[in-house]
Amino acid sequence: MLKWKGRGNLVLETIIYNLRTISFGLQIGVLLIFLLSLIVLKKKSKKGSIKRHGKLTTGGYALAVLSVLFMLYSAYNLAITGRAPSFIFTHGLLGAISLAFGFIFVINRWRWKTRRNMRILLALWVFTFSGGVLIYLTFIGKL
Repeated sequence: MLKWKGRGNLVLETIIYNLRTISFGLQIGVLLIFLLSLIVLKKKSKKGSIKRHGKLTTGGYALAVLSVLFMLYSAYNLAITGRAPSFIFTHGLLGAISLAFGFIFVINRWRWKTRRNMRILLALWVFTFSGGVLIYLTFIGKL
């Protein structure tokens, strides 16, 4: 629920709230896609499972990039008004690192594309996702 505190334009705050909610929903979709890709990878029938895993994670990556577009407007408005807490910048930096390495994996150009490195990237993404959940819950007044 949007809690207007009388600081600024209600219309702008409503738009930002909606963008945050859309972005949060997209990120939950990304999490579900990543979980589904892990399930596909662990299937007993290995034939084609790596290829399906790759396609699913590529789709999840594209959805994550889309969700960032919604986040950027919210972060930009917080930054220019001076109301952006420092952890938003940390979250953004970790998210940018996750997206950069994810891009390298998606285009399949990194020769060190190993299970270990993919797990490290997944852990980084989950850590960044968890931080985003905390930020979202803070902004909507649930924390």
